[in-house]
Amino acid sequence: MKFKIIIWVLLTLTASSLFGQTVKKCDGTVLGLTRGKIGELSQKELTDFLMTFGKVCRDNVEYSEWSNELLFDVLDKQTELTLQTIQKEASKIELVEILNVIASPLLEEHIDDLIKKVKGSKVDMEIKVMILDKLYLAQDTYKK
Repeated sequence: MKFKIIIWVLLTLTASSLFGQTVKKCDGTVLGLTRGKIGELSQKELTDFLMTFGKVCRDNVEYSEWSNELLFDVLDKQTELTLQTIQKEASKIELVEILNVIASPLLEEHIDDLIKKVKGSKVDMEIKVMILDKLYLAQDTYKK
C-alpha cells in the first residue's frame, strides 16, 4: 500500500511540474502532444501549440515543416476553437509568424474548405479577416 501511495505522489508531482512549465519556441514535444490530440484539443493545449511558433523557428526545418502541417490540421479539425484561441491569446502568441505559416502552406491543405470554415466562424471580424487574407494568399499560390 505504501508503494502505491509513493507512486501516486510522484506521478502527481511530476504532472503538476509539467503543467507549470512555460512553453518554449520550436518545442517538438508540444507538437507531438498536439498531433496525438487533434480534434480533441483543449483551449490550453491549443494555446501551448500556438506559443511554439516564433521568428526564432524559421531556420529549424524539422519544426517548421511539422508545425506547418499541424497548424492546417488543427485549423481544419477545430476551426472555431483555434480561431477563438488566436483571438484570446493574440498578445501572448507570435501572431505574425502564425499568419506567415497560414500564407505559406507546404501542401495544398484543402484551402478552399478552410476558407469556408473560417468565413462561417463566430470570432471577431478583425481576426477572421487576418486569417482569410492569408488563406487567400495561400490559395493564389496553388492556383498559379
